[in-house]
Amino acid sequence: MYLFELSATILIALISFYIFFRNWKQLRFIEDTLTAKLCSAHQGYIELEGKGYPIHDQLIYAPLSNNQCIWYHSLIEYQETFLHKGRSQARWNIIYQNVSNQQFMLSDGTNSCLVDPDGAKIQSDIKLVWYGNTEWPTTTQILESQSMLNIGSKHYRYQERLIIPRQSLYIIGQFKTLPSHTNQSVREMMRDLIDNWKKDKLQLLTRFDTNKDGEIDQEEWESARLAAQLQAQQIYLERPVEQDVSIITKPDISQRPFIISVYPQKLLIKKYRQVAFSAFALCLMVMGYIVWLMRTYH
Repeated sequence: MYLFELSATILIALISFYIFFRNWKQLRFIEDTLTAKLCSAHQGYIELEGKGYPIHDQLIYAPLSNNQCIWYHSLIEYQETFLHKGRSQARWNIIYQNVSNQQFMLSDGTNSCLVDPDGAKIQSDIKLVWYGNTEWPTTTQILESQSMLNIGSKHYRYQERLIIPRQSLYIIGQFKTLPSHTNQSVREMMRDLIDNWKKDKLQLLTRFDTNKDGEIDQEEWESARLAAQLQAQQIYLERPVEQDVSIITKPDISQRPFIISVYPQKLLIKKYRQVAFSAFALCLMVMGYIVWLMRTYH
């Protein structure tokens, strides 16, 4: 019993210290990283605040509740009943889980950027829970009624966490600006045109094989390159001008947190500080108990 109790308390101390360290580390990143404006945001690890919007007003729909949103986490569980030591017990087993990885927009009122939620720790304040008798829900759960419905004898539980359009967001992650696809040079366009022509050899021969020998010689290749250059220059002059695309994603350095939260920065700081201090206090108390335990049994 002594060894079991000692091992259990050491494990609790280690877990509480890990929780303290993890939350304190994330707290330091949030407090030490300056909030940037999109119009002057630098490339690298930054934090942003704004509102979330779908890209080009193309809303996505949560697969279970069918609510319009910009992000969702869906979960279906089945209640399994089993006997344990002669007593009937129940547990919920996950049979379906899906997390949205579709990009959305963040706007600070003046400028906007893309947000790639893949790999982010996402904190939402909308959680829907309801029950049914079928593996897939036959009825949806609307946002106006977020309370849990009566379980009764229903064996399936459906859950969804959502971020809906126009919700305020706090995001800390890796910010970078990508050149638009139309920002190709004339030389790059020329190379792409020649590559495409090579894929259709018959058309290439029809157009540039002037001596009809079934091959494209050096002189004929020069004619093809000149035609590609002229066509590329024409495309370059006629193309619409597109701006570069900015996006915030998971940091390249794994130790840096990637957080998307509907809660404001001040509330996040308070939350992480409370969890960190509580875990540290628990760790100290458990360590004190370990010392007392070892002195008592030795």
